[in-house]
Amino acid sequence: MSESVTLATEFASLSSTLNLEPFFAPKGVAVVGAAPKRGNQGKRIIDSMIAQGYEGRMIAVHPERLPLGACQSVRSIEDLPDNIDLAIVATSAERVEAMIEPLTDKGVHNLIVVSGGFAETGPEGMLRQTSLKKTATRFGMRIIGPNCLGTFSSSDKFNSFFLSYDDIHLPEMGSVAVVSQSGAFLSAILDQLASRSVGVHRAINLGNRIDVGECEMLEAFARDPRVKVIGVYLESVQDGRRLYDIARKITPFKPVVICKGGKGDKGSRATQSHSASLAGDYSVFQAVCRQTGMIEVNGLVELTSALQVLQNGPIAQGNRVLIVSNGGGMGVLLTDLLENGNCDVVETPHRTQQDLKNSLPGYYSFRNPIDLTGSGTNEQCVLAIDKILKTGLYDCLLLVVLAGTEGINADIAKPLRDILPRDLPVVLGAYGQKLYSSIKTAFAQEEIPVFPTGEEAAWAVNLLVQWGRKKGKIISANEALDALTFSSLAKEVGRSPVWDEMQIKRWLQECHIQVPKSFNVTCREDLGPAIKQTGLPIVLKLVTPDLMHKTELHGIELNLFDRLEIEKKWQNMNENWPGKIWVEEQLPSGLDLMVGMCRDAIFGPLLLFGTGGSYVETYEDIDRVLLPASDAEIVECILRTKAGEIIQGVRGQRPLALSELVRFIKWMMRWVASENKLVSLDFNPIRLYPDTLVVLDAKANLEP
Repeated sequence: MSESVTLATEFASLSSTLNLEPFFAPKGVAVVGAAPKRGNQGKRIIDSMIAQGYEGRMIAVHPERLPLGACQSVRSIEDLPDNIDLAIVATSAERVEAMIEPLTDKGVHNLIVVSGGFAETGPEGMLRQTSLKKTATRFGMRIIGPNCLGTFSSSDKFNSFFLSYDDIHLPEMGSVAVVSQSGAFLSAILDQLASRSVGVHRAINLGNRIDVGECEMLEAFARDPRVKVIGVYLESVQDGRRLYDIARKITPFKPVVICKGGKGDKGSRATQSHSASLAGDYSVFQAVCRQTGMIEVNGLVELTSALQVLQNGPIAQGNRVLIVSNGGGMGVLLTDLLENGNCDVVETPHRTQQDLKNSLPGYYSFRNPIDLTGSGTNEQCVLAIDKILKTGLYDCLLLVVLAGTEGINADIAKPLRDILPRDLPVVLGAYGQKLYSSIKTAFAQEEIPVFPTGEEAAWAVNLLVQWGRKKGKIISANEALDALTFSSLAKEVGRSPVWDEMQIKRWLQECHIQVPKSFNVTCREDLGPAIKQTGLPIVLKLVTPDLMHKTELHGIELNLFDRLEIEKKWQNMNENWPGKIWVEEQLPSGLDLMVGMCRDAIFGPLLLFGTGGSYVETYEDIDRVLLPASDAEIVECILRTKAGEIIQGVRGQRPLALSELVRFIKWMMRWVASENKLVSLDFNPIRLYPDTLVVLDAKANLEP
């Protein structure tokens, strides 16, 4: 089955009423506010369209109807001719809303609002933006923006940018699509891609996103067979759960490279939940990328490089890389960089090394990295690569050449391409401006990415291997979750916004999840029978629904063996919290873990797992995964932590009960799916043993 057919099947359930074509390939465009005055944004937009060669009809709308060269002018929207399917507004913000009704009366239902002065300016602008959105919805107008550059389509020779065509180099046709929340970032990425001869099919700046957003654009670019890779820049997320669902469907077929702006540690901190306080906004976003298969990069340079290397060509089927260079020190550097990226620089088979030494100078090194020294030639380089690749041992080729020698130059392009296997990805690096320019031009026809430094080329190889690993591991659909049957106890407690520890533990017992023996001791006479039931040693603990940290309030006493000491400590605690002190059996030592859930405001329920106990915030050994999650995603989340390493067994110790831990997390996941009022859950600590799991402490918060 072809990729386009598979994608069409995947996206059949994602309905969209948006017809995006007029935004990228309009038959006719009205630029409202365009006038010949110097610096006029509308005029700059028309100049940019003309410079790109737009062949559709252009109409300038301005009350004075001033001439704009070959572009026709009219005084008002009511004077627009037929066959105009896109309007671009470049006027003051106060005037935009009044244009919606007359535009729709003329049959224009697609609008790009370039104008600023909306939510980005403060409360007054937010009110203006909200009113604009309501009016647009009422009249069936679809909007990109406001406060945006709009769209670019190379094949349709169209853009709505007010940027100088002389100052910003726009790309030729290609297979890249770009979605950017920032206009400045979009102009920079397009300019950089153009300078690297990377073609772009379509691009969009969303601006304030009162209507068209990143989810619709990702869906549209996923369906477009001309798009091979999608680049995204976001500072915030419009609809977290929809983005998550769409990205999961796209990434098995097309790479999505995403750069997140504004990832400083200013996530919300809840006072009533370990889980919420440990979630962290950016950490949640990283978990989303991991689960969906989106490739996160840092900054403009990495985004550009990723799009360049992923735009076409084969994907690495493994992590074994052959390094070839005409500099020994460069080979050492590249080896370090690749090994840091989990690539394997496999040594060339000894027999192949000997064959090469018999036909090429003996002072060359053929072990991997291959060092041809400054004496190497194009012919020798191609011969060595051909013979080594025929071993079938390698998944990727990294060739980095340094300027200053005569032997290796841009003429290597054709003979190298002739001997390369069709399914083998190749990345090149070339030092020296003249050599880089020549090599880049020569290999542009071969669809082989060329970078100006070995470091960038090695980064690209690591990315190819990473993407190959992601692509080879298609994310399976989540298992169906049966609704958790609530007992009468759970229903009764569920009326309260906060469940205390013992209420949850009683329900855990009903669900056959092990908890310590516990007894509420409200008077001195009950201590003896409680101790007899639990055995020594015991724990004395305060239990109340609104309690956050027992330790900080001295609400827990551990390792109590002596009956007189137990009686004294119980009396002191009961005086402070009468009727709320419990006796609980103290269990043998094991691995203390934290399992929690919080509802992220953007992406929804989130599992948190890691090392538990009183120092959970100090250890910061926490990993995150969005719920619901598959068994594989849960296990991967566990094993990414230091606690996960211990669970597998270290220093000769027995592995711990991973299957019991997964079973408990799946139980919690069913609870989350069954009760949408759950705000957060905290199970800390959970004590894990080789054969079992015991929940030592628990807390739940619900919406009132």
